[in-house]
Amino acid sequence: MTARKTPEQKLIAAATAEIVAHGWSGFSLTKAARKAAIPLATLYEICPGKPALLSLMGKEVDLAFLRQDHAVDPDMPARDRAFDAILYWFEHLEPIRPVLQAIRDAGKDDPVLLVDLLPMAARSANWIAEVARLPDTGWRGFAVTRGIGLLMADTLPVWLDDGRDLARTMAHLDRRLRMIEEWNESLQGLRRDATPGTDEDEPFGP
Repeated sequence: MTARKTPEQKLIAAATAEIVAHGWSGFSLTKAARKAAIPLATLYEICPGKPALLSLMGKEVDLAFLRQDHAVDPDMPARDRAFDAILYWFEHLEPIRPVLQAIRDAGKDDPVLLVDLLPMAARSANWIAEVARLPDTGWRGFAVTRGIGLLMADTLPVWLDDGRDLARTMAHLDRRLRMIEEWNESLQGLRRDATPGTDEDEPFGP
């Protein structure tokens, strides 16, 4: 039996179709709501504006990502766990690829639009850290989740132009994570030289 769609899911489907047809700047949220048979009062409650629509879409992506129960081996190095979790998240981003492509296109004329993606990315970064079993609290958690967020933002343009096999996305993620690992090892060496006897953790923690 097919699960009944929530108003949020209906709105996302209708809005995605509108965005594909008219672009991010040209689509109407109220028109999408009417096509989805969602009363305006309900629309205001669940999605009062375009930034809220991105939040709804991001939430659906995160839920699909978390429901999948991805098997990230806790015994793998932190870099490999981060790679797997971030790649899984990008796989679940596929349903809203047309929306993100439209935002990218609109952002060429209005870069401020891209700022609307930041809250979604920050929230997702926390859950990616959880799935990868990386620190997500304290100063190390702050550094890890912000680092994941920056890596997601850096990888997104590559993913938007990538094929379904995500070959370019995987290669880009691997290069960036290796770079982070090398920087961290260099920083650890400097700290050990400055303070003999210290032993820093790997980039993303245990």
